[in-house]
Amino acid sequence: MRGKMKDSLYEETDDGQLVRRYADPVAVGDEVRITVLGEEGVLEEILPRRTKLSRLLPKPHDGTPDIEQIIVANIDQVVIVASVEQPRLNLRFIDRLMVLAEFGGVKPILCINKADLLRGAERAKLSELLTRVYKPLGATWHMMSATEGENIDALRDVLAGQFSVFAGSSGVGKSSILNALHPEFDIRTREVSKSSQKGRHTTTYVRIHHLDDIDARIADTPGIREVGLWGVPTDTIDYYFLEMRPFLGKCKYSDCWHFDEPRCAIRGAVDAHEISRERYESYRRLCQEGPVEDHERRVKRLR
Repeated sequence: MRGKMKDSLYEETDDGQLVRRYADPVAVGDEVRITVLGEEGVLEEILPRRTKLSRLLPKPHDGTPDIEQIIVANIDQVVIVASVEQPRLNLRFIDRLMVLAEFGGVKPILCINKADLLRGAERAKLSELLTRVYKPLGATWHMMSATEGENIDALRDVLAGQFSVFAGSSGVGKSSILNALHPEFDIRTREVSKSSQKGRHTTTYVRIHHLDDIDARIADTPGIREVGLWGVPTDTIDYYFLEMRPFLGKCKYSDCWHFDEPRCAIRGAVDAHEISRERYESYRRLCQEGPVEDHERRVKRLR
């Protein structure tokens, strides 16, 4: 990379200090201009990104500035991979990724893997839950099993002609699904720890795989353990919960947080089963992780 591109990692604060804002200046999926020098080249420019999937770079609690980690750029859709067990299904984790997808301008697809571990009644109960929670969003979801080949063809139809990214925690079966889509990939997989129910990292960096027969590109990512929201202001998180949008602006307070305020349209919609309580709880938890000053402002207004 040219030196000027490395300089783009930093921004100048109001007091003249340089602080790092990005984990890397270039991400997998970026479109770039290069100068070819023999068998090598120099990266000259990153073209404007149409979409991206970013998160807050995990960091120690040492007061360092927030840093954006762009996982992949210019994708059409994010395939959020979860599993029914080993590790257990976590709707809060799914909702975080759905907010990041919406904020980044990409379509979310939900794949629930390891369905072969469920019995008939358990499967029917989970299907009812997913339909109730995610159908109001218009989100596409598939119950599948990479080991049994269940709904692999349906997933291929979703991937056809698209640039997709597979995202999820370790152990949910992203690599197994890719192997089922195209056995020649032969991607290494590992078992989930029986004691912790957490997956072990198999994929260690973002890599693009090609399915030429359906004109698809898939970015496989390492397992994500922390999904910190990047760039989403705490007081606008409700906008990225799609089922809340029809009710925004209808609360008594124009800056309602939908927690304890009177005549809140969002809480009214939850009570009327127009917004699922599971998604509402995900919204509350995300808001509670925001800056301390946001909560102080909300409490002061309610008093």
